[in-house]
Amino acid sequence: MARRIVAAVEDLLFRSKISETATQLGITASFPRNPKKLDDAIRTSPPDLLILDLNSSRFDPLQVLQTVRSEDETRSVKTVGFLSHVQKDLAVAAKEAGCDRVMARSAFTKDLPKVLAEGEASDTTDEAGVG
Repeated sequence: MARRIVAAVEDLLFRSKISETATQLGITASFPRNPKKLDDAIRTSPPDLLILDLNSSRFDPLQVLQTVRSEDETRSVKTVGFLSHVQKDLAVAAKEAGCDRVMARSAFTKDLPKVLAEGEASDTTDEAGVG
């Protein structure tokens, strides 16, 4: 079965980059348009990877992380969140909420093929200062 990702991303540029890279790698990517559809997509069939724009005003990513980590069916879903490299407090909050990997936007873009294919990025600490 093909690898499947769900991305809670509003920014059209990032959605386009994720979609294009996923297609090149043979990965199925979906982009729910609202929190209810995101919740349904995660619960109906937990994805291999959940990508969160930690600055999203639509999805409340910290709450999404807490919900994903608190439920047995979704607890093991790998999560990657991205944000501006200067948002140290948000990076720490995302890690505390259960985000597996918090990345600066630039590192996320640079490592996108590896992130999508493997659910992780390079072993070095990213620009957000949170490994």
